[in-house]
Amino acid sequence: MGTFEKDFLENYLKFGLGSLPKTDIDALVMHLLDLYGPHGSGPLAGLSNQVVSERLRTPATKIRRLRYEAALKYGGRIEDQAMGRLLAALSKASIEAEGKKICLIIEDSLAKNWLQGQLKIHQQIFDHSFNAEIIKVDAEGLFEVLKTCFDKAALAAFRSGYTAAKAKNSQEEMKKTFAGVAMKFAEGAAKAAGAGVVAVLKAHIGTP
Repeated sequence: MGTFEKDFLENYLKFGLGSLPKTDIDALVMHLLDLYGPHGSGPLAGLSNQVVSERLRTPATKIRRLRYEAALKYGGRIEDQAMGRLLAALSKASIEAEGKKICLIIEDSLAKNWLQGQLKIHQQIFDHSFNAEIIKVDAEGLFEVLKTCFDKAALAAFRSGYTAAKAKNSQEEMKKTFAGVAMKFAEGAAKAAGAGVVAVLKAHIGTP
């Protein structure tokens, strides 16, 4: 099992002492903080950019940038990172009035860019006009995108659960039912996608 010090030295010395640029060192430290936390206090990955910025006394915009760079440079397979982080956002997604749209809060730049790219490829319209971190997308359009990336059985259960949630009499019941369905889909889809996606999902499900 790795440690902050072991992983840092392994990456820092990979191409020789002093060869790693400062920007890459910052991204590496952010990656390791998300993985282990400061002084072994526990992973920061499940915490929001704002919470981490307060703990590290660093602007939230810098935390967001460093996390994006860390994911690209040190997170392993980009596809696993994107899928796991998207599933983490989906696990906390909510259903909008009348059940026509699904709302995701995604402050993670890698997951957001990846999802928006997939939505554009499949010609699906998404709305983030009120807040760049809130994406509202037509439910059927989202399912069309998800079926190209995730397990068919898990997605079929998700779609069925969504239909059941949409049929509830009150908005409160609708949201409560959908929340359980979304979390179950995220866990099932991650398991079917492989250990890499499962690890990313587990790391990013935490206190908002």
